[in-house]
Amino acid sequence: VDASASRARKGGMADDARAPAEAPPPATTTPEVREEEEEFVPTLWTVSDDADAADDAGNLPDEPAPAAAAAAERESSPDPSTLVPMSKNARKKLAKREAFLQKKAAKRAKEKEEKAARGAMLKEEHQKKLQALSAEEREAYETEQREKRERRKREANDAKTKKQASLQSKRGVVVDLEFGHLMDEKALKSLAKQLSFCYVANCRAATPCRLYLTGLTGAMGEVVERCCSGMANWAVIASEKPYIELLAEQKSKLVYLTADSENELTAFSEDDVYVIGGIVDRNKHKNLTLDKANAQGIRHARLPIRDHLKMTGSHVLTVNQTLDIAHAQMELGDWAAALDRAVPTRKRKAGEMEEDGEKGGGEEDGGDDDGGDDGELSE
Repeated sequence: VDASASRARKGGMADDARAPAEAPPPATTTPEVREEEEEFVPTLWTVSDDADAADDAGNLPDEPAPAAAAAAERESSPDPSTLVPMSKNARKKLAKREAFLQKKAAKRAKEKEEKAARGAMLKEEHQKKLQALSAEEREAYETEQREKRERRKREANDAKTKKQASLQSKRGVVVDLEFGHLMDEKALKSLAKQLSFCYVANCRAATPCRLYLTGLTGAMGEVVERCCSGMANWAVIASEKPYIELLAEQKSKLVYLTADSENELTAFSEDDVYVIGGIVDRNKHKNLTLDKANAQGIRHARLPIRDHLKMTGSHVLTVNQTLDIAHAQMELGDWAAALDRAVPTRKRKAGEMEEDGEKGGGEEDGGDDDGGDDGELSE
């Protein structure tokens, strides 16, 4: 047996020596997938046979969830080349702004809770008060409350009637809002606030005017609509058109109030419509309203402030302060008294009161303070 096995081994070795060497197996065309790679994105060659077999219709299988998430992340990530680096001051301002908004939201939430708690407490106290009253006392209390409600209702109706009556007033005042392109966001908001003051003052005035707000387009219109709450219900004539188009038939009656005019206004006439320039310019645009009036071929005039009042500081009045002067002069018929009532004390120069109660000297201009080439008081 051992001899036979030895001969067989020798014969096999001889056959191996005579047989040609076998070629190595061909390299696979499937790329090797290394586990150490950070991210693996499958291709058509690396999809498993099981995934191919899952769709008999020949459609490609869905992309695996990890790869889809990675692709979505790449798409949503901003291009580093388009990012603008923020300076240290910009980051501080942004952080300060975010902290302010958070604090403001927390404060409002707290105020809302306190208001609700206060309302609940008052309601409970009211119920206790009613329970402690006798039948006669309760009836008298209810009668008193009913009379109060009726009185408030009458006052509200009277105020509404007065507001609507202002639209029929013979005296017209226009606030020219066609200067929005010359103001930034802050100035636009300041002017919108002044318009709110103008409307409230006109509603309360003894001699209300027919108030026009013209040129409400672009940024001006957007800011006014956003900042002037309830403007849709205001008793005013608001229009996107320029006043020169809206009042084309009354062009001969238009008088632009500007401090740059050489014509001094003696009194407000019921036959004329007065235009106040609505702009917060800090006196940067010289002769703006005067040049506009001349270009449109309408009259212009200035208020006689320098004859009755000496002002200090910037010598500037706002749009609503100019309207207050007009209201006071229409009611009192006296410039000195009107200016004394309408011009804030902070704008007056101390120690300049004359014996007759009038201010001497002075210069008027507008468009600052809180804004407004105040129509008469332009720069």
